[in-house]
Amino acid sequence: MKKRIFKYFKDEKPISLSDEPGLSWEEALNRCPRLTKPWYELSRLEPMVRFEFVRDYWINALPYHPQTLEALDRFFAGVDEIAMIGVKSGVYTTYSMKGEAPFFMGGPPLKDDEIEGLKEAIDFPLPEDFLKFYRIHNGFLKAGDTGVFSSGVLIEEAGRFQTLGVELKSGNKKARADSFLPFYRSFGLDVYQCFYEEWATDAGVGNVLCSLSEKAFSESPITRDGERSLAFPTFTEWLSFYLEDIE
Repeated sequence: MKKRIFKYFKDEKPISLSDEPGLSWEEALNRCPRLTKPWYELSRLEPMVRFEFVRDYWINALPYHPQTLEALDRFFAGVDEIAMIGVKSGVYTTYSMKGEAPFFMGGPPLKDDEIEGLKEAIDFPLPEDFLKFYRIHNGFLKAGDTGVFSSGVLIEEAGRFQTLGVELKSGNKKARADSFLPFYRSFGLDVYQCFYEEWATDAGVGNVLCSLSEKAFSESPITRDGERSLAFPTFTEWLSFYLEDIE
């Protein structure tokens, strides 16, 4: 699995921080300028201790719900190893999955003041569970996917959707592009998972699948034929789907 991860970063000469026990903080920082001290310390832990720490951190960071806990249990049961990879442009926690499933990886979390700055930079009701996820990873993806945006990209995409000037359709309903805030992009396509301002839920706003090329969005969680659509009342429900969809 690490070969696949290293291949992903082949142009950046990655180093496996967690596989170099003698690596000093000063040397690690020189080789990975964006490495933080907490993540350096995380890379020093024994593999099983790191696994348990990261798993428990996820569970404690996200809002408690039985279904979310079940989804996280299934995800981490499928994780073979959690490692730390560093390159000049950034540092990442990688989740190698058992079997042939694609790996996941995420960037360092946002600090509280950075989250407050993000809320001020985006004129949109950001759901609390989404903001809590940024305390785990600022940017998160599956191998080959574009994934959940980092905060910087989120701000850029929010501004872009504000100026698209197009309408998206769902059945007979229409909504302007500025009613949506994209937080995930699928494999570089014009397909996004977006928070939808007009879908109020107990958790804030729901999220829907938007296709800019088709100028369409999926408003209802259940389609007319009874199948599950890619519309979710909460971010954590979408995240649970993303984590489980690993085949």
